[in-house]
Amino acid sequence: MRKRLVIAVLALLLAACGSTSDDTADTATDSGTDTAVEETASDLTMADVSPDLSLEVGAEVMADVLPDIVEEFPPRGLPFEFKRTDKGDPIPADETTQFTRKVTGIWKKAGWARWLLRTSTGVDPTTGKEDYLAWYNDVKAIKEGDTVTFQQTGGDHNQWIAGSKILSQAMGGCALTGEWDMCKLAEQYCKGLTASVKGFVWDENDPAKYLMARAVFPMDQEFTLDEETWQDDGRKKNVVFSSMYKEEHGWNAHTFEWPHNPTWGYMYVTNMRSKDDVCAITRTTTFLAYMVADAPYPWVAEACQETLETMQGFNKDIVEYDYNMRTKGADGVAYIDTEQDLGSYNWYTPIDENNECTARLATDLIAHGERLTNDCGNGFGSLFEDIAAAGHYYNYPILWGYHMAALGHAMMYGHDDMAWELLYGMALRMDDYLDPNTSQPGADDHAWDRDMAVLLVQAASMGLPLTSKEGRLIQKHFNHAVGEWDAFANWDLWDASVPDGEYSAGSGFRPPSTDEGIHRDSIAIFLEYCNSPFQNSHGRPFVDCAVVADPTQWGE
Repeated sequence: MRKRLVIAVLALLLAACGSTSDDTADTATDSGTDTAVEETASDLTMADVSPDLSLEVGAEVMADVLPDIVEEFPPRGLPFEFKRTDKGDPIPADETTQFTRKVTGIWKKAGWARWLLRTSTGVDPTTGKEDYLAWYNDVKAIKEGDTVTFQQTGGDHNQWIAGSKILSQAMGGCALTGEWDMCKLAEQYCKGLTASVKGFVWDENDPAKYLMARAVFPMDQEFTLDEETWQDDGRKKNVVFSSMYKEEHGWNAHTFEWPHNPTWGYMYVTNMRSKDDVCAITRTTTFLAYMVADAPYPWVAEACQETLETMQGFNKDIVEYDYNMRTKGADGVAYIDTEQDLGSYNWYTPIDENNECTARLATDLIAHGERLTNDCGNGFGSLFEDIAAAGHYYNYPILWGYHMAALGHAMMYGHDDMAWELLYGMALRMDDYLDPNTSQPGADDHAWDRDMAVLLVQAASMGLPLTSKEGRLIQKHFNHAVGEWDAFANWDLWDASVPDGEYSAGSGFRPPSTDEGIHRDSIAIFLEYCNSPFQNSHGRPFVDCAVVADPTQWGE
């Protein structure tokens, strides 16, 4: 009933707006971008491109491509030239280097990778079970003398919004620096992402082995962070998941007993994985193949290879079941939620086939390396996108996350014409988002500019050349965050200067996130960018990657 009602409402809105998928460029023009053209990118020739466009295209991109042939896998570098006209005052190189030293100084002060190894939770190797770490949102830390206990406090919905960013940063840091801490973090978070699938297996005979839980809650543990396993100093750490051993039933997820999981045994799980964080997972999956290829330690490559194969299995199941993420009930039986759109990429296609197209495309590419859905064009501007953005700010990361995921995997699998058009759409998206007169409702949100700063870095990782104006926006919000992080006193909860007591995840054992300073899960996002194979040399520098790649240069 709810689905029919939503579709009916969308149909009425579509009729009222008089929109079709062909109206995308005109809509972008009305909202203030100056890159819109009526033709799709794949139809353009160099003669068709107006000289006043802010986006310029290299002639070679117009040549015929063979998208099914990938000469090198994973590919290194953009498969075409892509430029944008610069805007704003250029940032002097010495200012960018100074900025980079300032940000990396916080990584050094916090011991970023070591801090995450200590404060993330999962399963320790001393249990004799498969180990992993993940960023659990709903957790508090309790310090008692020389011991810190991390206790679960909630169902941990959408934990991989942050976790995916941590994983991409850790993989970049591992490849760039080769440091053991970085590589151990990459290994553990690869295993953590895999755990959300392995932990959702009912028993050894479960026929649906690649479905993903929202969260898994294994056994309680007491252990030390020792030299042999963790290259640490023997500090005592406890993890308590049993505080979530209770049934909870919400509109978007259910938590229940999971008695005989083959990997961890008796545990609890939260079901109904949704687009809220799968968009982030799907984007980060782009970089898994590079970690497998470039890992300086075989144990990192092995862990991330399993994660890559697991994500391929997860996405194959979505494709097989008509672009629906299946879940499981308390009886272990797989099913499709038909009451709401949380796990469906096909819910709104009866109105317009372009609705959620990039989500389907990214899924196709991860699962099969080729497009099985309809042509997504430039990936920006559909009826669903307009309605979703107006409905809730939280939908924005879903929209841009799947767009970047489709773009990254199109480049990875050699679909160069498709990738060019999606990158063109990403440029349209950013021009629209950052236009002072944008009609985007999200621009009124207090966190818009802060979130744009992180999105710009992520988009640059996918080949978007940034302007000087965009680079200054990035530096502004990272500079603000550095001041907040520098004042944070609890990077090391075990230190004698930190008193006994309870510390929340919000600003107790993790640094605060404010509207001006970028979110704590993106502290080290430059590690992803500086290791990205898709950096665009035509972008204006906003960070000094030579400093990022060399820990001896971190700090002012």
